[in-house]
Amino acid sequence: MGKQGAMIKKIARITCLLMTLLLVFISAPCWADYPSKNMSIIVPTGEGGAMDRVIRAVTNVWRDHLGVNFQSTFHPGASGEVGYMFFCKRPADGHTLLAGNIAPEMMMYVLQEPDFKFPDDFVYFASMDSDPAVLWVRKNGPIQSIQDLVAEGKKRPVNIATSRFPHPSTLAVLLLGEATGAQFNIIPYGGGNPARTAGLTGEVDAVTTFLSSSLDFTSEINFIVMFQNENKWKDISQHAPTPQEALGVTIPEFGGNRAWAVSREFKDKNPAEYEKLVSSFKSAFEDPKLQEEWKKVGMDPQFLEFRDEEESTKLAFEIIETAKKYQEILKGKK
Repeated sequence: MGKQGAMIKKIARITCLLMTLLLVFISAPCWADYPSKNMSIIVPTGEGGAMDRVIRAVTNVWRDHLGVNFQSTFHPGASGEVGYMFFCKRPADGHTLLAGNIAPEMMMYVLQEPDFKFPDDFVYFASMDSDPAVLWVRKNGPIQSIQDLVAEGKKRPVNIATSRFPHPSTLAVLLLGEATGAQFNIIPYGGGNPARTAGLTGEVDAVTTFLSSSLDFTSEINFIVMFQNENKWKDISQHAPTPQEALGVTIPEFGGNRAWAVSREFKDKNPAEYEKLVSSFKSAFEDPKLQEEWKKVGMDPQFLEFRDEEESTKLAFEIIETAKKYQEILKGKK
């Protein structure tokens, strides 16, 4: 009886060990089949804007190269901080991506000092476009040129709408005010759609934003300046002048670069799967169908520009340095 009891206990221990190993095996990700489920996209801005359209265009092609579908959820707030914090708390299994805009969100990173860390918590593995910052006015308004705007700004504070205060176009306008002596009152509207509405209805004197986000309204607005050293988008920007061309002043170039990010932990622990993710996006970007999808959502293929992880990271650090340099201006202390 004693031997029988010992044998039963031994079998029970072995069974328990086998069950534990089985549970570990079942719960472990099957990297050979990555991705093993649909991809989740965290968007730190509101639904319905340019980023939403870009995501739909890209994922309509990317799903054919990665072999799974994509589902977006939108988490606006605190100039992107809400979405980034949500993203950084998601499992590091490579099935959650962030679709962001490097310049405004790295400015947010400097100014708001959120709890996440770049590049410790995530990597921008690719960026997909280049979108210049512009300033526009409504066609039936009293201001019709950048010269008009500056002249008015020397008489009174001119109200200018922006989607969020930590934004390249915001900094561009502030530096323009410094260079010309004009007074610009920047009003953040918490998103591109409400900022554009404020400009179209005359609630504000002008709107500063990225070029692509306002192309649907070209019949109702005038682009009065482009914050670049050279306007490479003349045919779609109404030949908007640069600050140097219009006013004889030089300020840094400003624009945006929409990009994809994934967990740093996923990249470091799963190099083969990370490479599969990156190469699938590169293949999608080179697919001729992407230009067709880009046009379908009302975006111009002229904005398409691929940057890999190294180039995207370099761009992010350049923005961080710029934001630090002009931190006092962006915080309204200068």
